[in-house]
Amino acid sequence: MSLATLHASTVGELRLRQVLDGHLVVVRGGLHQLVPGSTFHRAALASVTSAVSPQAAGRLAERGLEHLHHVAGAEQVRAVRDELDRRLRPAAQRLLLRFAAALPPQGRRLYVSDHLGVRIMPPQAAVRGREEELRPYTGFLLPNEAHTDSWFNTAVNSVNLWMAVSRVRQDNGLTFWPEAYRRPLRHDGVRLLPDQPVGDPVEVELEPGDLLVFAGDHLHATRPNTGPETRWVITKRLCVGPPRYHPRATGWTPYLDPRLLDTPLQPLASLRSALTLGRIRQLAREYHQLWSRLRH
Repeated sequence: MSLATLHASTVGELRLRQVLDGHLVVVRGGLHQLVPGSTFHRAALASVTSAVSPQAAGRLAERGLEHLHHVAGAEQVRAVRDELDRRLRPAAQRLLLRFAAALPPQGRRLYVSDHLGVRIMPPQAAVRGREEELRPYTGFLLPNEAHTDSWFNTAVNSVNLWMAVSRVRQDNGLTFWPEAYRRPLRHDGVRLLPDQPVGDPVEVELEPGDLLVFAGDHLHATRPNTGPETRWVITKRLCVGPPRYHPRATGWTPYLDPRLLDTPLQPLASLRSALTLGRIRQLAREYHQLWSRLRH
């Protein structure tokens, strides 16, 4: 099966059924259709000001965010990522709700995730020797190996919004294997096991403000950054229809009913996710972990 990369002119043209059928969809300037064009860029510079220095932020304002590794060491890049995560968390949830509201009728109810991924990928040379220290930031500062999101804690019917804050090049973006979409793949719960046919890889280039929309169940990996630029991306997730979780998922995360947010019924917004076998399995894992700690 060969799945093309599609393009939509506006968020209002997106059909998430196409995404869940396996297409990669790019909306050129899609992020700017949801928030003022410089919103995330200003937040990025403010995070550099706070975590590094005003002088470093000034240099990036002139040269571009892609030069972060020239003004910040690995520890400072991590601090910038954490600061940007803190600054964007409330705004990112509002952006996701705005995205869902801008879509044409999808025929299924949409549920939104609290997940926020602030992913700043410096060139490999900039973090060489610090990999073990930065291991908890795999997927956020270090590349992630081939996987599908539902192996972890994400619904199998989830959709990823991958929003480019800086340029995304073939040498620092994502790699997809579209021919492997929803095939039964052998994995160890974290990464794909070797010696399986997955087809040819596909990579997508983006300009700042572009939006890439893809199914979380796509086999994908972070492209090790072999280029000269630091890559900045923000990710959010939503779910098309009631969330469904893989029976072998290693975790569980709720999706929220946006109709209940900012109402007296907000505490019930995650109820649909909680009434799933995925939640029961997660409670069993937590009980087993607690029991093991008490025994030792």
